[in-house]
Amino acid sequence: MSIYEIVKKIVGSIEPYGDSNIDEERSIHLNEHIMLTYSLLSDLIDVAKFKDRPERSMHNLGSNAYDSLLELKEMIDDAINQ
Repeated sequence: MSIYEIVKKIVGSIEPYGDSNIDEERSIHLNEHIMLTYSLLSDLIDVAKFKDRPERSMHNLGSNAYDSLLELKEMIDDAINQ
């Protein structure tokens, strides 16, 4: 089982169901999902700051985080523009 699958089980479903009682609980799950996403993105932003470091290992981690942020930005831009 992947970390993603474990987190999804812990947080719970966020997909709207169409029943007020179920969707009220899923709204709580969605807020947890959002807060986790903010925290993980913040971590990536912190690591991306190391992309210009001369130490190879720090540069590699920073570049990987930075490139991932660019991909996420593109993914978000595409979703917003649909």
